[in-house]
Amino acid sequence: MKYHEALQLLWENFDPFTHIKKEEVVDETELFFVIPARAPYVEDHLLIIPKRKVYVLKNMTTEERLEMYELVEKWALKLHKKHKDINLLLRDGLVWQTSWKSVNHLHFHLIPDCEITTEELFAKGDRDFFSDEEYITVTQNLKDTYL
Repeated sequence: MKYHEALQLLWENFDPFTHIKKEEVVDETELFFVIPARAPYVEDHLLIIPKRKVYVLKNMTTEERLEMYELVEKWALKLHKKHKDINLLLRDGLVWQTSWKSVNHLHFHLIPDCEITTEELFAKGDRDFFSDEEYITVTQNLKDTYL
């Protein structure tokens, strides 16, 4: 299934980050999940997601910010073992108020070896969306590779 098709199946204000299953989690802390991107731009594309529903960065607590930074650093170092470059992308705000945002829940993307430009990255709007079975396999492969 393509990403745009998956979005059409979701009802308004659906938050997939409140429905994360244990087998989809690559890493977890008290305040965050680390999961593979369900519709990745590139191989090993990860999301760091606060467990608490937060819309914008300024509403994160100091504890959440510190834990988020530790996870970004931890996973960037792990990804650097295989990838030359790692990009950090913040997605906050509300759906459709900013370009290409599709989830009402702040999250961070760790995107390896991908040029971040509107043309290069967001033109991939027709990227694949993993089935549940594919997603579990991707999650396990990431754990096997990096943990």
